Amino acid sequence: MKLRSFSSFQSLSSKANQRRLVSIFTLSLFLWVIPEANAKFKPRTRKTPKEYSGSGGSRGCPGDVGIPLTLLAPQTYVGETTSKRPTFAWFMTKAHTVDFMLFELKPNQQPQIVMKTEELNSLPGVNKFVVPSTQPELTVGKEYFWQISMLCSNGLAFERAEFQVVNIPLALKGSIKSTSNSAQKVAHLAQQGLWYDAFAEALKYSSQGKLGELGSNLIQELIEHESIENEPNMSETINKRIKNLQLISQQEN
Repeated sequence: MKLRSFSSFQSLSSKANQRRLVSIFTLSLFLWVIPEANAKFKPRTRKTPKEYSGSGGSRGCPGDVGIPLTLLAPQTYVGETTSKRPTFAWFMTKAHTVDFMLFELKPNQQPQIVMKTEELNSLPGVNKFVVPSTQPELTVGKEYFWQISMLCSNGLAFERAEFQVVNIPLALKGSIKSTSNSAQKVAHLAQQGLWYDAFAEALKYSSQGKLGELGSNLIQELIEHESIENEPNMSETINKRIKNLQLISQQEN
């Protein structure tokens, strides 16, 4: 039997080490990417909304069956967005015309109306509205609340949610530019607590009126933080809202 020369053995050993290094690098890269893709929505702050920007009305019209008007956004704390023309989303069981209103919150003053769009055709399922280019951009650092309302036989039913426009974190700028993966992009935004940005991005990959997988996952994460914020003394209103969000997440995926 012929013996291999020392140089041949050294060459084989070098190739084996190279393969090991490649395997280790690939595994480490895999482990580095996966947590980003699985990053969950986590609000950076849980600032309490102003009293007049909380929920109100009956949420639904008498006689309506199914899930009532439900805003798909944080309500127990102030949400955040980097967009100066945010996307707002809500859910309805049946078609109904609604009014959209946007207010600016100012210290020691009554809310100032920024815009109003009347008689929007709200369809069964997930609906969304983007601040149009005909309206001035929102301002970084300011707080606002949006309202969806509808006229019922017994009066007005409406829901509100407060949010703030913030600067995009420097770390996020690079991570967003470096990925074309939809799930990772949503994860980056969600991990920074930017609910409105992450949810708007997720809805791009869903069919009309549906949450899609990414949107459904975000709603589940929203439920978690809405619950954490209010335990152990969760009010009946919040408890019902959470149950409605759970039903929406399950049926609209």
